[in-house]
Amino acid sequence: MRTTWDAAAASDRVEHYVGDPATARPELDSLFSRLGDDRRGGTCVEVGCGPGRMTGLLAERFDRVIAVDVSPAMLDLARRSVTAGNVELRLVSGSRLETVEDGIADVVVCYLVLQHLPGRELVVSYLREFARVLAPGGRAFVQLPVLGPGLRARAWRLGRGIAVPVFAPFRREVATRPEYRGFRLTEPELVRALSAAGLRVAARDESPSSPYRYAREVFLRLERT
Repeated sequence: MRTTWDAAAASDRVEHYVGDPATARPELDSLFSRLGDDRRGGTCVEVGCGPGRMTGLLAERFDRVIAVDVSPAMLDLARRSVTAGNVELRLVSGSRLETVEDGIADVVVCYLVLQHLPGRELVVSYLREFARVLAPGGRAFVQLPVLGPGLRARAWRLGRGIAVPVFAPFRREVATRPEYRGFRLTEPELVRALSAAGLRVAARDESPSSPYRYAREVFLRLERT
């Protein structure tokens, strides 16, 4: 994952991979409002901060922001763009949030990140890590695609999981790599993963029009059980 996202940071199309900075504020406001909780103050952990598209906006809301990313190159971009004094930028491995202390986060924000993780185990690991870093009474605001029901959706996921790694070495584009294309949990897999992580869904919303093939765009407000 680190190699893929370093390449995205070095490209002249970084906004294509991480989102338009001009839409960051309405997207962040929508994430909180659609889940019925306009959280402010305390410590926020931003998972997958990229070049800091939302990091400065989170710094306006919270007393302290710990922004983490798997890519050193993305963190370098974030250091240039985020000037707020209450932000700490930290590198993580991509399988865990090991540089974030247990129980430190009043809020976890993970937006446009889980959709890029290349395997089921990594998505499940991130959910466990959200529970680990949440403080008592803390809440995680999470966006992710959830695979639709039926054999066609599962067959598409299986075929995609085989084809993407096979053809990726022959293509140079970041968007063709498994670490960008990501993996989609089914609804039962998501339910089991949340239960195993010790998380419960306090609020849920779905986008009426999903940008993901065979998947719904789901927004969750999660709390520790």
